[in-house]
Amino acid sequence: MNFSLKHGRTRSSTLLILAFSILTPSCSSVATLNETAYVVPERLKLKSSTAQASRIVAELKSGDRVTITARAFAEDSTLWAKVQGPDDNPGWAEARYFVKEDVVAESRRIAEKIKDVQTQAIGKSRATLKLRLTPDRSNDNNVATLLPSGTMLEVVDRERKPKPSTLVIEAENDSTANKAAGSTAEVRYDDWLLVRLKDYAVLPAGWIYGGSVDLDIPSDIIYFGSTGRRITGWQKIGTVHEDNSKSGDHYLVLERKIFNADEQVDFDRVKILAYDPFSRNYSTPFREDISGCFPVTLKMEGTRGQFQLPVIGKNRQSQLLTYDIEMLDGGKIKITKQTK
Repeated sequence: MNFSLKHGRTRSSTLLILAFSILTPSCSSVATLNETAYVVPERLKLKSSTAQASRIVAELKSGDRVTITARAFAEDSTLWAKVQGPDDNPGWAEARYFVKEDVVAESRRIAEKIKDVQTQAIGKSRATLKLRLTPDRSNDNNVATLLPSGTMLEVVDRERKPKPSTLVIEAENDSTANKAAGSTAEVRYDDWLLVRLKDYAVLPAGWIYGGSVDLDIPSDIIYFGSTGRRITGWQKIGTVHEDNSKSGDHYLVLERKIFNADEQVDFDRVKILAYDPFSRNYSTPFREDISGCFPVTLKMEGTRGQFQLPVIGKNRQSQLLTYDIEMLDGGKIKITKQTK
C-alpha cells in the first residue's frame, strides 16, 4: 500500500559509523581502497590530514566524482576518508560527506521512477535521519546518507511495512516512538515515506521513516483542518487576485482521522478550501468522506481542470474517481464528480 505522516555524543557517533559502513564492510586504523564516490555537501574542504589543525589543500563541490583511496579514524573517533579529487589533489575529509557510486545510481533510479508523480505534501525532518534506498530498517545496509535536521522533503507516496522483529530505537524515530519503546508490540507496522530531495542533486530520492517527519502545511490553511482530523496532503489548485494586488490560493486538501483511523488509507476525507478575496478567508464548497491512498493527481489548465483520487471501496477493492474543477469569479469553485 502506499502515507501517515507521521541525540549523547555516543549515539551520534555510532549512527555515523553505521550509516557510512555501506562504504566499507570494516575499517582498521587505515584502510587502503580504490572506490568511486561522490561529494554530497554543496562545498567541502579537503585537509592535509585528519588532525584538527591540518591545513586546507583543496575544495570540492556537490556532485564532484572522487576516488576514495584510504579511510582512517581521527583522534576523536570520527571516520575520515582520503580522496583524489577531479584536479588530482589528494586530501582528507569526514567519510560521511561521500557516497558510493552504486548508491547514487540507485537513488537516481528511484527519482526517475517517480519523476511524474505529483508532490502530495511537503515535510521537514525533525532530527538527523537516514535516507534509505528501501523502506526497511531491520539493518543499515540500505542507508544512503544522513540528512540533517530541518531537511525539506517532497512526499510523493506512503507505504506500510511490518515493524522489524528486533526493533532498535534509533535517531530517526520520533519522540512518541521513544516513549513507547517498552511497548512496541502494540505497533505492528512502520510508516514509510517515499520522498524527493530538491536540494540534493547527488541523492535526489529515497525512503524516510515516517515518524521522523513533520508536515510543513501552508500557513494559509494550517488552521482549517477538520475537527478530529489532521491534514495529510494538499495541492494548490490556483490563485485568486484581489483588487489591491494581494492574492490567495485555492487548495485541494486531504485529511485523515486522528483516532480510530484506518491505517491502510492515506486519507478518509477530501475537501476544497476556496479563498474568498472579499472576506480574505476560506470556505469549504466541497467535502466528501472517502477513503483513499496516494498519489492523488491534480491537473489544471487555466480556470478548469480535474483531480483523481485512488480510493478503496467495498471489499477493499481500489478504483479511480475523477472530479472536474471550475474556478469561478469571486473566489468560488465548482466541483463535479464524473460518472461512468
